[in-house]
Amino acid sequence: AGITPDIVTLSKSISGYGLPMSLCLFRDELDMWRPGEHNGTFRGNNPAFVTATAALETYWRDGTLRDRTLRRAATVEAALTELGTEAAPRGRGLVWGLEFEDGERAAAVCRRAFELGLLVETSGPRDEVVKLLPPLTVTDDELDEGLGILARAVRHTA
Repeated sequence: AGITPDIVTLSKSISGYGLPMSLCLFRDELDMWRPGEHNGTFRGNNPAFVTATAALETYWRDGTLRDRTLRRAATVEAALTELGTEAAPRGRGLVWGLEFEDGERAAAVCRRAFELGLLVETSGPRDEVVKLLPPLTVTDDELDEGLGILARAVRHTA
C-alpha cells in the first residue's frame, strides 16, 4: 500500500494454534525500552509465543502459504463478483468485505448466513459491510462451502 508505519499492532489468534496473542511492532529507532523494562501481568503468554514461532517457521519457510493465499483470494474475489448484487466486493488477501447500501441488508445477510451455518459479521461506519475473514489455513473445500452459503444468504435476502 506504499505505507511505512512507525508502529503496527496485531492481535487475535495469530499464535498459529488458536491461542490469543498480540504484538506491537515498531521501528528500531523507537525502541526506548531496556531489557526487562517492558513487562507487566498481561504482557506475556509463553505457550502463544512458542506456538507462534512454530507457525512462523512452518508457514513462512517458503512461498507455499503466500501462493495458496493469493490463489484463494482470487477465488473469493471471483465468487463475490459473480453475486452480481448491488453489493460491492473489496478486499485483499483473505480479508474481504461485501459492501451493501445499508446496514439492514448486511445484517439480514449475516443472519441468514448464520442460519445456514456460516458465521460472518458486519463492519463499516453504518454496519453496511459483510466481512469475510477465513483463516489462512482454510481448505479449498471449506472456502467453497462458505462462499456457497454466503451466496445463498445474499440471494435469500434480495
